[in-house]
Amino acid sequence: MITYSIDELVTVAKRDNNTKRPYLYVNPIQGKHIPVVPSKSLELFEYMASLLVEKYPDEDILVIGFAETATAVGAGVAFYADNVKWCMQTTREKYKDAEYLSFTESHSHAAEQSLIIDGLSSVVKVANRIVFVEDEVTTGNTIVKLINLINDKILGVNVNYSILSILNSMTERRIEELQNQGIDCLYVDKIPFEYKINSIDHYDYLENNDQMFENEKICEMFNTSCMNLRYVHECQEYYTVIDKYVNDIVSRYNFTIDHKILVLGTEEFMFPPLMVAKKLEDMFPDKEIRFHATTRSPILVSNSVGYPLVKRNKLLSFYDETRTTYVYNLIDYDLVIILTDSNRVSYRTVKIVCGALKNVGCKKVILGKE
Repeated sequence: MITYSIDELVTVAKRDNNTKRPYLYVNPIQGKHIPVVPSKSLELFEYMASLLVEKYPDEDILVIGFAETATAVGAGVAFYADNVKWCMQTTREKYKDAEYLSFTESHSHAAEQSLIIDGLSSVVKVANRIVFVEDEVTTGNTIVKLINLINDKILGVNVNYSILSILNSMTERRIEELQNQGIDCLYVDKIPFEYKINSIDHYDYLENNDQMFENEKICEMFNTSCMNLRYVHECQEYYTVIDKYVNDIVSRYNFTIDHKILVLGTEEFMFPPLMVAKKLEDMFPDKEIRFHATTRSPILVSNSVGYPLVKRNKLLSFYDETRTTYVYNLIDYDLVIILTDSNRVSYRTVKIVCGALKNVGCKKVILGKE
């Protein structure tokens, strides 16, 4: 059985201009802020899936991953757990004609999240349990808000609820309160409440000028399509589509000429790019394959020993050109494959992300979009 030390699962970073919650837990192997070997992320997700299989072997489960950091975690857990029959994720994006349940995260820089409930009623009526998947849970308040909305909105709900997270920093009293409400808490590791948050006061942070580098020679682009996990789907159907998506991507390019390859997802779109990166890792075990994603989270960077984020580039969102996003810890890859499920990618957005990549020495960039 795989075991993890706390240091493998958590480092602490400082949010940029967030007085409500100035710290942020950054997981080195989750595949969000820090580039990671794809198999390392998937091993963690597989271990989390084993917790569900062991705890609820005879139940039919719906997994809901939380945007944006835990979308890949939720989809990965569903991929490996045989008892998970349906999967989806929360979102901060808006889709025309979709019906939403909206809720807030009091500590977040992006306060409002939503759950698209189109098609959810029929699933909830046959599922035994809904499992909310997160990277880290501090109080569980946000998930309780969503549970209450589901119970209020969908008539005849008769499911059990659980929270599955990589890290759990709830107090024992809070865990007991949730259990008394019928909400189980499963996790890979337990950390003390506000674990090492004072460590962010001991680093020397770099000044963020957030200069955007626009590269007029934009990357090669191609169209591709993947199922939207913001809507509920049967797992078997979803992973059949993922397999086709992965094979379509890897068949497009001669990867043998590059040694260092980054697959970069965009914001909430993480699991399909992660699976592309894993396919490349399997195909080319002698190459340096990495995966991570852009993010809405503004985080300070530092060159101090032990701090997780050493470089930040400011970008425009692939989903909304008026929105700022970031990418951290870029290096000089031979090839960067950017994958997004947005069909609203602007020319300027592409110029800026190519500029950031070219500025750190990346040789070739290709972009797959809807």
